[in-house]
Amino acid sequence: MNNIKTIIITTLTILFIGSSGLFAQGQTADIFLPDSIFDFGFFATDARVVHTYPIVNQGSDTLRITKVKPGCGCTIAPLDKHNIAPGDTAYLDLYFDSKRLTGLVKKGVTILSNDPDEPLREVSIISITGKQHPYVQPKPAVINFGRMSMDKLDSEFTVSLTNVTDAPVELEIVDYSRDFIEVELDKDSLTVGEAGTCIVTLKRIPNDPRFYNFSATLSVNIEDVRIHLTIPAVGRINRVD
Repeated sequence: MNNIKTIIITTLTILFIGSSGLFAQGQTADIFLPDSIFDFGFFATDARVVHTYPIVNQGSDTLRITKVKPGCGCTIAPLDKHNIAPGDTAYLDLYFDSKRLTGLVKKGVTILSNDPDEPLREVSIISITGKQHPYVQPKPAVINFGRMSMDKLDSEFTVSLTNVTDAPVELEIVDYSRDFIEVELDKDSLTVGEAGTCIVTLKRIPNDPRFYNFSATLSVNIEDVRIHLTIPAVGRINRVD
């Protein structure tokens, strides 16, 4: 009888250990990028723009971002957290400095993680820098908030958008730095030669002055042809104690 009990206990122990191992093996991280490429469209040279990429963990184990590697010195990509719990989201801000680049530009950032199926992923941007947008002319091409202090929030800057085509154009806000600015259009369409206004309002100043660069991307459309335009924004920080 004792031998039978011993056999039963041993068998149950083996089954428990085996099932625990299988359960542990079933827990994996699963990286998901709902947005892996962003089109800035046309914007000026010597300007910095930014787009935020969500990184979602769809797995059952913690997703660990082990490295974020920009493709060149004209991009930086700070990540708000490197360990992402199951079902949680991290945010990667890709800053691109156009410097003296002109024409079509594509830049990428490589993301390395512990996802067993896709340990290496990439997010990227495309743009056309230093060229005039074919549909509208922005003035100014770059917003400069100037020297700002914490007690001077809600500063507004306006950009004139003039239709330079021989057809009506439609305007739509695509993306902007929502944590720091608000963007409005006074018109959603422009007739031939008509000018509208894009209003950018400063709502918050970042803690790190290295990232005091924002941008707003618009879609300018003629019928089914959509061409993006990005308005960079920059300023300097005065701290108030």
